[in-house]
Amino acid sequence: MFVRDYMSINPISVEPNDSIGDALELLKDHSIRRLPVVSKKRLVGLVTETDLLKASPSPATSLSIHEINYLYPKIKIRDIMTKDVVTISPDAAIEEAAVMMREKKFGTLVVEEKGNLVGLITESDLFKAFIDVFGFDRPGERIIVAFYDDKVGELGKLATFIGSLGIFIISLVITYDADNNAYILMRLKTDDREAVVKELKEKGYEVVG
Repeated sequence: MFVRDYMSINPISVEPNDSIGDALELLKDHSIRRLPVVSKKRLVGLVTETDLLKASPSPATSLSIHEINYLYPKIKIRDIMTKDVVTISPDAAIEEAAVMMREKKFGTLVVEEKGNLVGLITESDLFKAFIDVFGFDRPGERIIVAFYDDKVGELGKLATFIGSLGIFIISLVITYDADNNAYILMRLKTDDREAVVKELKEKGYEVVG
């Protein structure tokens, strides 16, 4: 799973010489909070809603309406944009994007390839990837098996046993608790959860959820 599989292509963008009024109108019309800044298709910066609002003339100032209408178009994106933009490659793993967004507290990452803007990836895109990994949008049953003694080959044995029951594994994910105990979260293509749990317990597996 790669960034290119979940990013939005052809994102709304602005140019360095656009005014902040134009940018604010784009944010409002498209319900977005960040705009890549491009010049001749090359990524040169990023401007956020916060940047634009800070630069906008405030109604609380002593400026007259005439002065506000005069100054508003004079402020250009190039004057307020962030030039050192954090980007990610479209070939990066989706989990790399998730880690970057969490560590930097970003809701959106700019996707850049060879200096060109190719897309944006957002928190919503990551949620879609999360749903795909766990198979939540596919019918089936969710079962969690604990492995307090995480030995090599145990996962393969579990998968083989599930297969012997004639059940397809939609997704299988391993998580660990604070004590490093492993938990196998499976989503299985079956509508008889109780029968599967019974088989697992009889085989000696500890079903915890």
